[in-house]
Amino acid sequence: MPDEPTTPGPVALPVAVAIPCYNEAAAVEVVVSAWRSALPEAEVVVFDNRSTDGTGAIARGLGVRVVDVPDRGKGCAVRAIFDVLADRPAVILVDGDGTYPADRARDLLAPVLAGEADMAVGARRPVAAPGAMTPIRGLGNLLIPAAFRLLIGPGNDDLLSGYRAFSPRFLREVRLRSTGFEVEAELASEAVARRMRVVEVAVPYHPRIAGTASKLKAFRDGRRIITMILVQGLRLRPWRLLGCVGAAGGLGALAVGSRPMLLAAGTVLVAAVAPAAWAGSRGRG
Repeated sequence: MPDEPTTPGPVALPVAVAIPCYNEAAAVEVVVSAWRSALPEAEVVVFDNRSTDGTGAIARGLGVRVVDVPDRGKGCAVRAIFDVLADRPAVILVDGDGTYPADRARDLLAPVLAGEADMAVGARRPVAAPGAMTPIRGLGNLLIPAAFRLLIGPGNDDLLSGYRAFSPRFLREVRLRSTGFEVEAELASEAVARRMRVVEVAVPYHPRIAGTASKLKAFRDGRRIITMILVQGLRLRPWRLLGCVGAAGGLGALAVGSRPMLLAAGTVLVAAVAPAAWAGSRGRG
């Protein structure tokens, strides 16, 4: 009896390198070439966020798959990445301006592919070169993680890094709502909320490629990031915000010598501490 033909199994999809781009025509060829060289087995996918300088056309000319993202904003691009590439064994997210080193990709991928991490974050270490990290952005990179730790809890140290690798679990379970640069804060808070395993890998952070410009506006986007942290803090750890309000009110009451204010502040603190203590006791049980 002749052997029956066997049905081929599903073809394993490659790791994907997802590059969200908005007006990166001056950099996209260099960035794509670097990633093809560093990770030849991966599929490089450019997510073109309504560029007006021909970024998408240049990427297509390089033979790269381009996904058009009609709604402008980095958060919209990252949401599209999660939708389109959710079936991959791992996805690397990296900015399209040449600031992150492609040759460190395997260090980020290793813990994800080994099942040891749900998200790996490239913790930026600015190189000694002009433009690698402006002072105001450096200050934001200190203050914003401090607010995150206060209102949500310990997260990854480099909260705003745009260089990450995600596991299938992270891609499948996390449903993002961000539209702009607050997306990194949402990724960190979702990792805390879902008890995802996160590792950080130190990577050099370079000046952007000449001819490109930062799309981040420090004060506008800083406000959006802080708002995201407040919203996620209220959703995940509401007693932390109550505790901050109570503590600030208590200090104000002591400063002006107001007993009613002190009583109100004490009530708020009790309201904050009680659920935290209850949650802690349940966790120990």
